[in-house]
Amino acid sequence: MKTPLATSLPSADWTAEPVSPLSRFGDDEWQLDIRTAGRRADHNWIDWRLVPPRGARISAAAGASLTHAAKQFLWSMVVNPPTGRKRLSPTSVQIKAVTLKTLIGWMALEGLTAFHDIDGAAVERLRAWLLARRGQSGRPLSPNTVANYMVVLKDLYRQRAKLDDPIIMDPLPQETTYEAAGLTPATKGTIPFIPDAIAIALLSSALEWVEDHGPTIIEAETIRLTARALGLTQGGIRQASYHVRKALRRAALKGPTSEPLNGAYAVRRAATHLVEACYIIIAGFVGMRVSEILSMQVGAIEHRPIGETGVEQAYVVARLFKTVDEHGGRLERWLAPAPVVKAVALLEQLSAPLRAASGRGELFLVKNLQYGTIVPVTQMHMGWRINDFARHVGVPMHEGEPWSFSTHQFRKTFARFVARRDRSMLLGLAEHYKHASVGMTARGYVGNDFDLGQLIDHESRAETATALDRLLLSDRLAGRMGERIAAGNARFRGRAGEQVRRDYIDFVLRETDLRIHACDYGWCVFQPETARCGGEAAPSEAGRSPAVCLSCANMVIEARHAPYWRDRRERNAALMPGAMPMTAAVLAEAIEQCDRVLVKIKGA
Repeated sequence: MKTPLATSLPSADWTAEPVSPLSRFGDDEWQLDIRTAGRRADHNWIDWRLVPPRGARISAAAGASLTHAAKQFLWSMVVNPPTGRKRLSPTSVQIKAVTLKTLIGWMALEGLTAFHDIDGAAVERLRAWLLARRGQSGRPLSPNTVANYMVVLKDLYRQRAKLDDPIIMDPLPQETTYEAAGLTPATKGTIPFIPDAIAIALLSSALEWVEDHGPTIIEAETIRLTARALGLTQGGIRQASYHVRKALRRAALKGPTSEPLNGAYAVRRAATHLVEACYIIIAGFVGMRVSEILSMQVGAIEHRPIGETGVEQAYVVARLFKTVDEHGGRLERWLAPAPVVKAVALLEQLSAPLRAASGRGELFLVKNLQYGTIVPVTQMHMGWRINDFARHVGVPMHEGEPWSFSTHQFRKTFARFVARRDRSMLLGLAEHYKHASVGMTARGYVGNDFDLGQLIDHESRAETATALDRLLLSDRLAGRMGERIAAGNARFRGRAGEQVRRDYIDFVLRETDLRIHACDYGWCVFQPETARCGGEAAPSEAGRSPAVCLSCANMVIEARHAPYWRDRRERNAALMPGAMPMTAAVLAEAIEQCDRVLVKIKGA
C-alpha cells in the first residue's frame, strides 16, 4: 500500500489520499492491493455503502457520517498510528474495516449517531450484544473476535487528537482489551497441534499417495486428457467421453485402493486427492504457512551445494508474506526432504494443463465452475480439501469424533515434532528426512523463517514442561537420571505437591535453559557435560543408542516406554538359539538391560 508521508492532524484532503493504487480513502468502494497467496478476491474489497439494519434508529445521513469517521480513523492508523504501533498493513485495514462496518450497524440499532456518543454504558451494551451474537458456524463469537472490537474502541480513543469524531472518554479505564473480551490464559486458546495418531495416519496416507501411487495417477490423467483432446477433434463432448473410457479401460490402471481408473470421474477424483496429498506432505514435512505453499510456482525446487562436500541440498522456493515489509512477499527458501521434492514434481505435472490454459505459474490452481475461469486455490478451499482427503483415506477418529483439520495445524504440529525430535513419530516417516536431521539443528529446518523458529522453541518449552510434570509425579522411573528423580520427588506428588510442582516447573522454564528431549525408548534431560552421546546443544542422533543412554547420567525411562523395552527383549531373545558364544554374550547383556529397565518401571 502506498501511504502518505504526512503525520500531522487531520486535514481536509485526507479523503483523496490513496488507500491502494486503485482506491482512495474517500471512495465508497475500496479495492485493496493485498497480494498474499490463497486469499479470496472478495477479501481484498470493501464496500462502504452500508444498508441500514432492520430497526435502525439513525438517519441515512448519520450513517454516512459514521462511515466517513471510520474511514478517517483507518487513515490515521495507516499514516500516524499510536506510539509504538506499526502502520496498518493492507490486510489489517481490511480486517478492521469489516469490524468497523459491524460496529456501525450496532450503533444504528442503538441510536448512536457519532463515535463520541460512546460511553461506558454503551461499551457494556456492545459487549453484551457481541457475546450474544452467533458466528457463521452457529456458535457464539470467540473471545478473540470480541477482543478485536475492544481494540478498535480503544484505538478510537487513543487516536482522539487526530480525528474529527473520536471516542472522547476511555472506553476501558479499568481493564485491558483482552480482559474486557474475557480472554484469560485459560480461555484464550491456541491453534491445536494434530494428535500423534491422527498426524501419523494422515501423513502416512499422503506419503503413500505421493510415493507409491502418484506416477500411476499422473499416467491416468495424461491418458484422459490426450483421449479427450482427440475425441473433441472428432465429434464433440460425446465422442470425447467415448475415447476417454476406451483409452482408460485399455490401460487398466489401478488407484490407491485398487479401484479401477477406468473413467473420467475416477481419474479426476484421484488427481484431486493427489494434489491434496502433495499439500499435506509439504505442510507436514516443511512447516510452511498455507500462504507460502500456495504461492509456489513452477521451478519451486532449487538445489544448492552444501559447503565443499559435493552434496546438494534441495530447497523449496516460495514467498514469505508474514513478518516482511516487501509488498507481495519476499522469496525465501525452506529445506526440502525427498518426499517434498517428489510432491512438487507431481504438482508441476498435475497443474500443467491449467497453467497452459490460464497463463498462470502457480502450482495450486482450480477451475471455477461458476465462471469457467482458472484461479488460484484459496486458503479456505484448501482447508476444506484437507478434511475431504482425510475422510477419503479413512483417518481414524479422535475421541469418537472426526478430527477437524485446519491449514495452520500442520505448522504447529511440525514445530512440535521438531522440538521433540521423536524418531518414532513424524521424523521417522521417511528415512531420508530423519537423515537430514542428523546434520542440522532444529532451526536448520526452517532457514530464515524465524517465526517458525520461535514456534519450535515454544513447543520445546511446552514439551519440557509436560515431561517434567510426568517425571516429578512418578515413582517408577529407570535410567540414571530417572532413579535420581524418583528418589527425590516425593514432595512433588499428590494433591499437596501440585502447587509446589507447578512453581518448580515455572522456575525451571523461566530461569534455566533446560530442555528434555524425547526418543522412542526414553527421555533425555540433556546436560552437555554428562552426555555420553557427545551432543553439544542437544542429544546426538549419531551417538545415542539404548546401550549408550542407559549408561548416561541424563537418561529417564518411564512406564510409557515399556513396549519398546519389551519388544527389544523379545527380539534379542529370539536370536539366542543357535547364536555363537560371543554373540550370545552380547544378546544376553541386552536382554539383562531390558529386564532391569522393565523391573524399575514395573513394565515386566
